[in-house]
Amino acid sequence: MIGDVTVKVCGITRAADAAVALSFGADYLGVNCWSSSPRYVDAALRSALLREIPVDKRVAVTVNPTVAEALALLAEGFAIVQIHFDPSTRDCDPAALSAALSPARLWLAPKLADGVAWPTDLLKYSLTCLHDAHAKGAFGGTGKQADWTRFQSLQTAHAGHVWVLAGGLGPSNVASAIQASARFLDLNSGVEISPGLKSAEKLSEVRAILLKNNQS
Repeated sequence: MIGDVTVKVCGITRAADAAVALSFGADYLGVNCWSSSPRYVDAALRSALLREIPVDKRVAVTVNPTVAEALALLAEGFAIVQIHFDPSTRDCDPAALSAALSPARLWLAPKLADGVAWPTDLLKYSLTCLHDAHAKGAFGGTGKQADWTRFQSLQTAHAGHVWVLAGGLGPSNVASAIQASARFLDLNSGVEISPGLKSAEKLSEVRAILLKNNQS
């Protein structure tokens, strides 16, 4: 934790960035395993990258995985599989994934348009839920800010779950995110120089802001 905030740095593509994120104090590092992502890391390269990340901090980020694909990611050495999916389609089966992986090892990141109610029937499948910004034709990593009001409402109504706030978080807005009650932040595009290339300077700025906020 940094101060009293849990932090995940997502979109890790290089060993050097993994080292920087860990020194920054990240609790989790996300590696994108979805081939359509600009931050995708091919399976042939992931084993070397994972050796630089402590086992319990490894999060595989993917879209609409099958049970076999999700289990294969655990077999690679990931501790957690974070799934992005559109709950209005049948492209993904969270129930089957939860049964195979367990609710503790499956993080849910449903793709929801602004104003659409969060499907609370999904809560039984996972202990951790990621609230991201909506972007048509994309799954996360867009740099858009999420609906923080909806995030606050979900966190209050379902306090037994862990709620992760994502969506364009960086030095310019993490203090506001904390003031909006977020206690678990997912950093990605807001701490990058370009997709998949993290900025040590921006991570350092975020760390300083979080520590200052914890002291105030």
